[in-house]
Amino acid sequence: MARKSYTEEDRARVRQALLDTGLQIAVERGLRGLHLAELTKCVGISKPFFYTFFDSLEDFSLQLMEEQRSRLCRLLEQELSQPEGTWEDRVESFFQTILRHRDHGILVMTQREEADLHSRLAPERFQDFRPGQRTFFLQLMALLEIREADCPPEVLANLVFSCLLFHNSVPESMPFLFPDYLEETAELHVKFLVNYLSSLRRGEKDR
Repeated sequence: MARKSYTEEDRARVRQALLDTGLQIAVERGLRGLHLAELTKCVGISKPFFYTFFDSLEDFSLQLMEEQRSRLCRLLEQELSQPEGTWEDRVESFFQTILRHRDHGILVMTQREEADLHSRLAPERFQDFRPGQRTFFLQLMALLEIREADCPPEVLANLVFSCLLFHNSVPESMPFLFPDYLEETAELHVKFLVNYLSSLRRGEKDR
């Protein structure tokens, strides 16, 4: 049987289908539930063809994170454009949506998933991934009207990730915390974060 010939447009569609399908599976089951055989079957391609797009399933997982960044920027833009409520209300709604990520098709890894993925990545691939993380948080800060001089993007990233990891990893890898009070604690984390960002924005407006 002759091998199917793919145009560049075909390849772009297949690649996007892999990302969309992979993100859906990972959101529902976590990265541990993402298996190459199921992914390629859902998209209707062979495993060898998958490897013409991505070096490995680990590389694909990083690409899912990169794919999600643009979606999160659009989500923040949509929240900030809402006519109702204050700036703080809109930013809190954005973070609450991410906090309840599975209900909104957003992939957030647990602490264990992060450690497992990192352990299987080549160091140079992880370092290649880093600049995109920084750029993403700079984009968020620009939308939030916060200057890099007032808050390094790495600090904002750590604040956001710590909140999400805490909410997403108890009790799996944080057994000494109190899971019955997880939601209340997460709500406070978000409020603290929004208040901090609001203070930075007010400082910028006062200049």
